[in-house]
Amino acid sequence: MEFQENVRNTIITLRKEKGITQDVLASALDISVQAVSKWETGGSLPDILQLPRIAQFFGVSIDYLFYGDLQIKEMIAEELPNDNIIRILQFQGNRMIDARRWNREEHINLKIPAELIKEPVLNFEIWGNANIDGAVSGYVESEGTVCCGNINGYVESGGGVNCGNIGGYLECGGGVNCGNVGSYVECENNISCGNISSYAESGGSISCGDIANRVECEGDLKCSNIHGGVECQGDIQCETILGNVECEGGITFTKA
Repeated sequence: MEFQENVRNTIITLRKEKGITQDVLASALDISVQAVSKWETGGSLPDILQLPRIAQFFGVSIDYLFYGDLQIKEMIAEELPNDNIIRILQFQGNRMIDARRWNREEHINLKIPAELIKEPVLNFEIWGNANIDGAVSGYVESEGTVCCGNINGYVESGGGVNCGNIGGYLECGGGVNCGNVGSYVECENNISCGNISSYAESGGSISCGDIANRVECEGDLKCSNIHGGVECQGDIQCETILGNVECEGGITFTKA
């Protein structure tokens, strides 16, 4: 019952914060207003197939639908592990600001203290946009954009990424402007980078060096050599493609 109560309270809170009626929510989800009413009165839970649509509509994770602010409060209340991760959260008074409320136009400027730079691996988990002065020896996880020097580990960002070389994989909800990437790249917008050591998936265009594996691109693709297959909705300009090609635009091979 506690789980059902959490879901009920979260949906009510999200709907009221968005300033919409039950009718509007029902219309957006293509269901009856009676179904929404049952969720909010505790008469029933959303169908499992509805959960991703509800989360997408409100711009939150499915976990947030299940737990709401409870999960955040528990994380703050518990003693955090001594794992050397730099955790940067944002609060308004004594209340943590979640990803739907912090100002996406504001950036947190970080200059790593000299004594911390000496640490062999320094990881960052940031609730917001991050401008990090210098290189990062570990990974970076950010709800917003990331701007820094080289990153030895992976990057997971809810926004864009502007940095030097990335040693691991890159997943982001914005565009990318970086150096070489040591693993794969999954990006919802344009990618501009050096070589990619695994595959690349982009919701926009890609401009890069060599790609060691397959490519999926919803825009134009401009690169050097591709060592896997290609699915591209725009034009392709490259030197060589070693795999199969599906292209809705034109293909130009630049190698003489």
